[in-house]
Amino acid sequence: MNERVDTALALSMLSYFPDLSHGGYRDLGEFLDGYFAAAPGSRPETMFSGLCPDEENGVVRAMKKLRLCSRFRALRIVYDSLGSKRYNSFCAVDDESGTAYVVIGGNYRTGFYTSGSGETSSWCDNFLGAVQTVTAEQRDILGFYDRALSCLDGERVILCGHSKGGNMAQFITVMRGSPDICLSFDGQGFSESFIRKYRRLINKRGGKIISFCPSASIVGASLTPIPTAERFTVRESPARRGLLFSHIPAALMDGDLHLRKVRRSGSGIIPGLAGRLSVMAVRAAGVLPFVSAENGLLHIGKALQYAFKDDPERGMKELLCRDVFFLAALLLPIFPAAFLTAAADWLCGER
Repeated sequence: MNERVDTALALSMLSYFPDLSHGGYRDLGEFLDGYFAAAPGSRPETMFSGLCPDEENGVVRAMKKLRLCSRFRALRIVYDSLGSKRYNSFCAVDDESGTAYVVIGGNYRTGFYTSGSGETSSWCDNFLGAVQTVTAEQRDILGFYDRALSCLDGERVILCGHSKGGNMAQFITVMRGSPDICLSFDGQGFSESFIRKYRRLINKRGGKIISFCPSASIVGASLTPIPTAERFTVRESPARRGLLFSHIPAALMDGDLHLRKVRRSGSGIIPGLAGRLSVMAVRAAGVLPFVSAENGLLHIGKALQYAFKDDPERGMKELLCRDVFFLAALLLPIFPAAFLTAAADWLCGER
């Protein structure tokens, strides 16, 4: 199983290259060769290059090793998300083991798209997931998964993804139940309304989910987790580079591209605090008639989207919203209670 976890993590990292998910490649080797054939300055980048260049954050180093692995190069891409703006996802088959990897990734580089809720993107969808029972991207990804499965021929299905991709992989597992296993790498949780509405399916299918969260990342700890999922903390995530750096998929890998050592105990005080704050703030906003948590979260998502599209001035304007101010104000009184709860869990070794 460890080899499959390592493969799923590497594929989840590659989902951050829209060129791969939308390029119609025959196999991973074709994509990797094309990537390194290009001059360094003209190669596609992941969204993490905004934190530090892919040469420094570990992505390129990992890809160099993957390029030399014949088994990885031979993975056939049987379906991808060509023609869709809503996600960067693909399905790759390992003919040697009879395993299909359905790799789910969000939409971070192709700009906004229009959904039933208006202009949005994965940045917006991430925040709206705190209050909506099912988000636009979660609804849409079910169609991708169903189409990907129709291209398979009896292979064992491993569903995987990182961050938003991990969240959507968990969502698919609950709603469809057909994956043999779901591997979520630092994927965030769900709204409390989702957990309540789909409690029966979660109890029935959530045991197929394995969630890996870095000890220093706040992403996978946010919102409400699937209670029946198996959860592991990745111990040796390089926190020295900060909370955001520890979220990069390459940071979960050691020098040989294996998943770093894990433990079953608590996530750590900082991720625990982030989880408490995210849930408690949404609860508080939900009972105040003068605050629209959904509108405030939507504006925060848009601000991040514009910031990563090199338009920080417009991003700052998105934050000048009454509901954003109210949400920020709610965190001030909630923070001490959340801190004490997270600290108690951490000291007691609870999850």
